Amino acid sequence: MASIKKSLARKAVKSTARHTAHGTASKLRHDPVRATTLLGLGALLGAAVGWAIGRTGAAAVSPS
Repeated sequence: MASIKKSLARKAVKSTARHTAHGTASKLRHDPVRATTLLGLGALLGAAVGWAIGRTGAAAVSPS
């Protein structure tokens, strides 16, 4: 039973990744400047949020 669930989950992840890659490629072909700008802004925002979470987590753990 577990192997069936695992194989279905793997298939779903593979399908989602393929769908995401296809959508990104389509957007880049359709309007490359806008797509690149949005992807860049998303990456910067994600990096900033990750950095902020890392800083707050490090501050709470560090001994004083």
